[in-house]
Amino acid sequence: MFLSINDRSIRYLVCPKMKTDEHIDFGEVFFDQLVMEDGRIINEAQLKRHLRTLVEQKKWRRAELSFLVPDSFVTMRTEEIPNQLSNDEAKQYIRLQLEGSIRLPFKDPVLDFDVLNFGEETNEILLFAYPKERLKPFEKLFNDVGLNPAVADISFLSGYRVYQSLHDATDDEHLLMIQWNKLDLTLTVFHHNKPKFNRHVHSSNAYQAWQLDEAGKELVSTLPKEELEDERDNTLITIERFMDFYQYSVLDGSAGVTDVAFLGDHPDLVQLKETMADRFDISVKTLNLPRALPNGYGALIGLGYKESSSKKKQVKPKSAVTKNKKSSRKQKEQQIEPSVESGLKDDSTHSNQNLDHTEE
Repeated sequence: MFLSINDRSIRYLVCPKMKTDEHIDFGEVFFDQLVMEDGRIINEAQLKRHLRTLVEQKKWRRAELSFLVPDSFVTMRTEEIPNQLSNDEAKQYIRLQLEGSIRLPFKDPVLDFDVLNFGEETNEILLFAYPKERLKPFEKLFNDVGLNPAVADISFLSGYRVYQSLHDATDDEHLLMIQWNKLDLTLTVFHHNKPKFNRHVHSSNAYQAWQLDEAGKELVSTLPKEELEDERDNTLITIERFMDFYQYSVLDGSAGVTDVAFLGDHPDLVQLKETMADRFDISVKTLNLPRALPNGYGALIGLGYKESSSKKKQVKPKSAVTKNKKSSRKQKEQQIEPSVESGLKDDSTHSNQNLDHTEE
């Protein structure tokens, strides 16, 4: 099962094992009072009550859970590490450098990384960090209500897996993933299948601007039509500035955003998409979720597309990994039975950049 919690609701998706496109159940439970605020749990008892009721009603006890962490606290940056390190040694090296060459805006982080470029002496890595003090309350919450939290992931990485499942990414494309929800906006550019630049914006008046309808099943806007249009225009300005900064400051004008894809639950998402298609000379792509799931469930589906966390991260060039494996295999064959051909395969893989707290 896959789950996300924001300031106003719990959203869930349940699928058969290894069959994410064949969901069994999905839905959203809304809070009748504020229990979360900008990614922080501020009323644990009330949130636990809602979640425990859901677990009991749905018979989810002891279910393995993958969940999305709030985007508010994600830190992503490129760093360099010595190229001879194994995966475990690399993580240890990163931690040792946290007070030196690698600096983060918080202490005691949960870390993961992916190798971007292999060098002769150092590897360039993409480092992801999340404050453990913001992750632990969710882990405790899920354990307390009888769930088995296994994987914590980031929404824009999860959403990009959905894009990859629906579109073939080219090497030269700079894809802007726009996640526009009623409560926040997350902008992320991907190039060569890696996130390059990210920004998260939380709505300042989300609680006042969106209220439950009479049936208690949907958040509806309390703003007049004109203010909703102003919000869409301001969102467009934010996106345009983000694109300009990426092109001229991050890439020094050498390239810019070439493609755009949308996810989210904001009711004006279609209008925003049409406006961007008319205004900018870029390819605007539609993400049609499996079995006509609402667009707001895209990131949850992406949790199911994540590769098994049991696979080892590739931290050395493939040629070196293959060479080392062949050497090891040859030594074993000479020691045990020289005439037997080994069936070993290179199962190393790039990281999916999830913050899996089971690997702290």
